[in-house]
Amino acid sequence: MTGPITSKIRDFLIDRGPATPERVAEAFPELTDVGGAERALLLMRLDPTIERTGDEMWAARGTAITDDSRVRKAVEKFFDGRRGVPLASAVRAVANETGLPEHKVRELLTEQFVVAGTNIFNRRR
Repeated sequence: MTGPITSKIRDFLIDRGPATPERVAEAFPELTDVGGAERALLLMRLDPTIERTGDEMWAARGTAITDDSRVRKAVEKFFDGRRGVPLASAVRAVANETGLPEHKVRELLTEQFVVAGTNIFNRRR
């Protein structure tokens, strides 16, 4: 790979998937000479095409599957043709599908979708 180091890092993350700053620094000897993982972290934080995945890993923007996107996709699949459902049913179904704890699923659903009383509706906030 040739070009600016940020382009190399982005290509690395696209090809290999999410990685820690330490893993990125190991992959590029030129980073080892100038600060290693700390320099890799700085470069990834400054590059708008790279995003943090939430678990101390970094990925090329749009390639990381976050908890938010997993929950959104699972609930949209659950809604399939329905306008609204009981919140407890949606939480249980999405938690089973994603493997996330129910309290986390409930939190993410109420942040992303319209909730009225005990029902959640197929409308984004």
